[in-house]
Amino acid sequence: MLKSNYGKGGFSFSSSSGDYSGPGDAGGKGALGHDVGVVPAGDPQGIIQPPAYDDIFTRPQSSAPPTPTPQPSYVHTFPSLRESRVVRQGNYYRDDRNLWEKLHECFEMSALQQLIWLAVLAFSISYITFGSLYSGQCVRKELDNKGKVRSEEDLTGFIRAEGGVICATVLIVFILRLLASADRRRSHPITKVDLEERKKAGGQIFFFLMLLYIANFGVCVAGAAKIIPLYNNVTTYNQTVVINCDPEFYDFYYHAKIAQLSVFMPYAAYVLLGLFCVLPSQKRWFLRRKLRCWAKLLDADQDGVISQADMRATNAKLEELRRLFGARTDPLSADDQKKWWNEHIFKHGEGKDISAEEYVNYMEGYMRPPGERHKRAKLLIEQWFKFLVTDEILKSNTIYGELDFCKFWTILARVDESHSRKMYVRNFPTPFTVKDFLQDFISLLSKDEFFDENSNRIFSVIKFQPKAYAAKLEEY
Repeated sequence: MLKSNYGKGGFSFSSSSGDYSGPGDAGGKGALGHDVGVVPAGDPQGIIQPPAYDDIFTRPQSSAPPTPTPQPSYVHTFPSLRESRVVRQGNYYRDDRNLWEKLHECFEMSALQQLIWLAVLAFSISYITFGSLYSGQCVRKELDNKGKVRSEEDLTGFIRAEGGVICATVLIVFILRLLASADRRRSHPITKVDLEERKKAGGQIFFFLMLLYIANFGVCVAGAAKIIPLYNNVTTYNQTVVINCDPEFYDFYYHAKIAQLSVFMPYAAYVLLGLFCVLPSQKRWFLRRKLRCWAKLLDADQDGVISQADMRATNAKLEELRRLFGARTDPLSADDQKKWWNEHIFKHGEGKDISAEEYVNYMEGYMRPPGERHKRAKLLIEQWFKFLVTDEILKSNTIYGELDFCKFWTILARVDESHSRKMYVRNFPTPFTVKDFLQDFISLLSKDEFFDENSNRIFSVIKFQPKAYAAKLEEY
């Protein structure tokens, strides 16, 4: 029999089949101590629970030739799915990004962008080098009609300043990317205090980089305006322009500026297009993708229709989680469970199936007013969490640890354990409580800022994953 305790240190679990000690220790027993696929005695509803956490990841190694496998264990979990409603995990991992998102993410991670940054660094170093070698050897003077110098400009000094600004920008970007790469490889979650400090520092770094980009744009255009028409209009009304410029320096600066503009201007157009034209639409796309992920959590067999069978299957998984975590001693009544589904999911009428796409369209309209999003998402998620926990648990700031987190996503959405652990360490602060988990689910449905950390946490776990994850899950 499963025993559960919770306190200041979080949840702890034990059962008649032994304490959980991580993947690889199971002997085919379910979380309730019964054989997987067999109805446990005393189950009042006669529903076989989802496969145990250990059983999902444990696969015996054998050198014998592979034998044909029967229906997946997940199908045996729910008798109603055996005949016509087989779980298709591949649909869950369908790439639903639009063309702009694919191109943007591909470019951001491509070698092409790295080559562009290296080329810009080479330009900046060459600018500083040539400006130092030919210092004072390219001067433009403006004389009035009496021959007096009205203004004098040393282009070698300007090219050195331009190279310095560009070089500083590239080096800062490289350092930030190295820090971000190191942060993604850390093996422990960060604390909430450190997370708040990072948010403040992140905002300051963003505005600093924006100023650097604006400065780069300014010096690039100013340099082009100085060197390209250098020998044009040497005489104007009431003044004379005298140019004393070394030919080698002029040839270098002129052709280097043409090459720089051929790279810089398309890249600047790409950035400006993303910031001012695509960003508003991308926020809408991002929220829709998160709503689609939420719908997939409710569509147990992933066939694109949220049906009564999906409701029973999802409720069974939530019941498994409730018993496993012990955060609620008694299950939510059947009437309250049906009431939640009828009020928030089955929008064609009580007990009537709805396609996942129709549900996403409804949710997109329901969440459209920015001022109402958080309130509406809070109402939906708080009632959903009552399947698992009570209000007292939420108020007690009970710790929700890494192992609990992995179990939750394995049972509810069959997310790969290694991916769950990686996302927990990378995106979720410590201490992480049940209330924090609830707030992150609310952010999943209400926030459209894809650069916001709270908006991305749950989404990072259940969003589209590479084919390797899908292939690994198809084995189970």
